Formats: sequence, structure tokens, C-alpha cells
Amino acid sequence: MEFTRIKALWRENKGFHLVRQSTGDEYIFIHLLSPVRVMLGGEWTEAREGACILYDKNAYQELIAEERPLLHDYFHLTGNISELMERLGLSFSTIYYPQNTEAVTAIIQQIEQECLKKTEYFEEMCKAKLQELLVSLARSAKCGASVCTVDSTTYHRFIKLRNDIHSLFDRNLSVEDMAQMVSLSPSRFYSLYKSIFGISPKKDFLNIRIEHAKTILQQKKYSVSQVASIAGYNNQYHFIRQFKEVVGVTPGKFLRIHRGDGENKENKSKKAK
Repeated sequence: MEFTRIKALWRENKGFHLVRQSTGDEYIFIHLLSPVRVMLGGEWTEAREGACILYDKNAYQELIAEERPLLHDYFHLTGNISELMERLGLSFSTIYYPQNTEAVTAIIQQIEQECLKKTEYFEEMCKAKLQELLVSLARSAKCGASVCTVDSTTYHRFIKLRNDIHSLFDRNLSVEDMAQMVSLSPSRFYSLYKSIFGISPKKDFLNIRIEHAKTILQQKKYSVSQVASIAGYNNQYHFIRQFKEVVGVTPGKFLRIHRGDGENKENKSKKAK
């Protein structure tokens, strides 16, 4: 697999008309940062800003930038990615709208830099970045463009919110509380949160809370009841139940394993036998 041509944030003038009778022995990927008309399946289609299209080898390619100058990212790729496309449920010559269009540009910029510098293992890094890009498109396709497509401002608001939640893990935040933090209705907030992060806000908050509790337990200076209190639980047994739900073991057992008590007891038991 080799990237033969790659450009991020490449600009063409208004009225730019690309006609390629055949992509030859290369796959061609295009990420549109301005709206264009695209010929797909013998018909003209309006592609909105953020659209991504991957053309198969020997495919016909045509697009026109009628409304304004064309800004886009693109790359040409040799090798074989048909198996990966099939595994991810993706189709060639199909428009996909990613959850975050800026992330697509960032990935292509990273691949471009890797190809320019050619530092050690750059081929492996390029392959990993390509897979990351295709997986992001597959995930967007699964949840549907009407839910998944968000503008960059909204996306960054949610990233900031999630960072804030990490510092508020000891609060009993409800979905309504989190929705209020980004000035959205609970139903709209829930849909966007799950689309962006792939998990419900309630479940994600629980995971974040328990992850912090694990970190505190690993400090080896607090009891389970103390950690429960630090994590904002008024009921120790509620904390134990949720901890086991997320981690798979109780906080007491997790603490013993981390301190090495569980391992020592197991070794003593083996010696006794």
C-alpha cells in the first residue's frame, strides 16, 4: 500500500471541473470542504460540505465546483483495500458524512507529513491512519448522517464538556445537568452526545467516575469507603455495585489485587498444596 499523491486543504478556482475517465490502478479519496456537484452512478448529486468519497480502481470520477472555489483534501492510493472496505461495510463511489470534518483533515495532514518525512515506520503509521479514517466513516454511516453530522463548533463544545465532566466526577450529574452546560434540550443533547462519543452520556459519566475511583484506589492510602466518599457516593454499597458493573470486580478485590494481596494469597495457596 502506497500513497502516491496526497494534499490537505488544496484549493481550486470556482468553476473547477474535474473529469477522470478512469482512476487507473489507484484508489482516490476526496474530502470536500466546500459544496460541489458530483457524478455518481450516472447521476448528478449535490455533495455538501464535509462529504467524503472513495473511488475504486478504474472508476469514473467527475465533479464541478459551481457555487464557490473548491477546497478539499485528497489522496491517491495503490495496493488493495477492498477487504477492509467490505469488513467495515463501506462502499466505493458513495458519499459519507463524518462526525467531525476537521478530524478527517487532521488525519490526511498527518499522512501527508509522514509521506514527506519518511521517518522510521512511516508506512505502518500511514496504514494505521488510513484505517482510522475509514473506521470513522463506517461509524458515521452506522448512526446515520442526520444524527451524526455536527459542525465543528458543536463538536468542540462537546469535547470541552467531556473534559469538564472529568473534573466534576464527584458530582451526581444527570443528563439534564449536562445538557444545561451546553444550552441544549436533554433529548437533543442525548442524541448528539451518543453520536459524537458512541456512548450515552449517563453511561459515559459512570465510566469516567469509576475510572477516577480506580486511580484513587491505586494510591494505596484510602479505604473503599473513603474512595466512595471522594467519588461523591453517599451510599458505599451503591458505589460497590456500580464499580463491579464497570470493572468486573468489587473495589475491595481490585484494591487487594493492585496491592498484591490477592497474588500473594494465591502463591501461598499453591505452596501449601
